[in-house]
Amino acid sequence: MLKSFLFCIPLLWVAPPVAAADYPARPIRLIVNFPAAGPLDIEARAIAQHAGQLLGQTIVVENRSGASGNIGAQAVAQAAPDGYTLLMTLDTVMTVNPHIFKGLDRDVTGRLTPVSLAGTFGMTLVARPDLGVTTLGEFLQYAKTHPITYASAGSGSPGNLAFEKLRLAVGVQAAHIPYRGNAPAVNALLGDQIQVGFLATPGVLAQIKAGKLRALAVAGNTRDPDLPDVPTVGQSGVKALEGYDATFGYLVMAPKDTPQEVVKVWEEVLARVYALPEFQQTMAGLGVRGPFAGTERAKDWVLREGGGWSAVIAGAGIRGE
Repeated sequence: MLKSFLFCIPLLWVAPPVAAADYPARPIRLIVNFPAAGPLDIEARAIAQHAGQLLGQTIVVENRSGASGNIGAQAVAQAAPDGYTLLMTLDTVMTVNPHIFKGLDRDVTGRLTPVSLAGTFGMTLVARPDLGVTTLGEFLQYAKTHPITYASAGSGSPGNLAFEKLRLAVGVQAAHIPYRGNAPAVNALLGDQIQVGFLATPGVLAQIKAGKLRALAVAGNTRDPDLPDVPTVGQSGVKALEGYDATFGYLVMAPKDTPQEVVKVWEEVLARVYALPEFQQTMAGLGVRGPFAGTERAKDWVLREGGGWSAVIAGAGIRGE
């Protein structure tokens, strides 16, 4: 009798299956694991607005920032896998953080599943004009004979990773000065506290056009439409940097055991949102580019990018804050 009772206990905690035809029957939470008002948050709110209309249900955006995105990610990882709690995140939570935060794959990232790849964003290597360099090649020559400090939006941030990937490839020395976000890093550059930085392009575009910062190269493998005259790092003419690419993306995630029928609902709804001209216009204004893709592409992205950054993290000794 006791054995039979123990065997039945787990069944009491199993959530009833969610039928796609009944979903969603109540409001949905979309947790953003970085602060409000940034591109990730703005995209999440655009998705919430349009997807809510398509689903006929309210989608509430909730910001839970901190610990390089881990706090918000953990909240979703621990949520019921029923499709009523989703995560909007920078891909580094899945591709970088497991390499720098011990146990994260067991407690957080291993309990999440990608639903969609919600676009990518570009970064630009910018320098103070008073350095007197106009190209990446000139900067690398300068760095051989001058002490260099570079800014980023934090340890393990895209800017930190992109610069360390470059630094390791060419063998220059540089001191990393992390800031709490893109805006403080830009302010440090403008205040002559730091010399260079790989920063999100929308956050430095106005300063580049005003001549307050000089764009040396963009981090992706294609030129940025907002900076068509600025070459990619791979186009710099430096042999060690041929093929260089540091592209980062946004992901929509769900708790791991979310029913496939519900994941499919979101995959289809997001595809319709991405196709809306109004949404595309908003994303273009944020500097968010393609690809916007479904579950399989998102899973492939996480697998590929995670493997690519592990060597950079180890070589640079990057640690989580």
